[in-house]
Amino acid sequence: MVRRDKANYLIQSVSHALDVIEELCKAEGEMGVTELSKSLKLHKNNVFRLLATLELRGYVEQNKLTENYRLGVKALQIGQAYVAQSALVARVTPILRTLSEELGETVSFAVLQNGTVMYPVSIESKRPVRVNGRTGVTTSAKQSAVGRLLLAQLPDAELAEFLTGNTPQDVAIRNALSELRSSGTIADKGAIEADVLTVSKVVMGNGREVMGAIEILAPLYRTKPETLIAKLDEVVKPLSETLGVTAIKPGLTGEIEKNVSGVGRIR
Repeated sequence: MVRRDKANYLIQSVSHALDVIEELCKAEGEMGVTELSKSLKLHKNNVFRLLATLELRGYVEQNKLTENYRLGVKALQIGQAYVAQSALVARVTPILRTLSEELGETVSFAVLQNGTVMYPVSIESKRPVRVNGRTGVTTSAKQSAVGRLLLAQLPDAELAEFLTGNTPQDVAIRNALSELRSSGTIADKGAIEADVLTVSKVVMGNGREVMGAIEILAPLYRTKPETLIAKLDEVVKPLSETLGVTAIKPGLTGEIEKNVSGVGRIR
């Protein structure tokens, strides 16, 4: 029996409804029908019908004064259900919490989906000066260090779909591809976020499938990449093994520490 690509089963109206939810998720505030119509390149009548349906189901709410729309409480319920049902999140969360407490820094778990980085769980530092937590945040993979790390782990054919241009981000990923894949680690000193040190390491599962990456974020003045990488090495290997990895490349930690000045850094 020939397996058909799941894209062949796409229901356009459902896809458009999800587009509306995702656009409201990215918005800094409420959005009107006209604004959504322009952003999604859909007819206003279509957008209005989608919003009416989503409102009746509780996924969006309308501000009666402005007549604009925002996410509804049902969207929060969906997010909470994901966290509650995800075995991966359940496994990762206590590790992130322990790591955050030991380092006094913000620690997150990032996953890649369709060229976007999402953070299902993030433990924020309790220090007065800290990097904000990432729970629920979504960013373009090319615009973040951890996103570029996760993109680099994709098979060549799939990666090529995201690196179709010759932008600085595309070039940077291509140039660092071998290092990002061999080390599974990236360190960024303020290049993507000013005054923030970011260090991330890939977490693997059964069949060496990339499950996501643990990311540590700290003010630049407070710590060094070597310190954070050493801590990530301590937790990622046993975590990957519990998720089904049977072998981790020996000597990887030493290689990363030796090359920390340049490992995976994208400028």
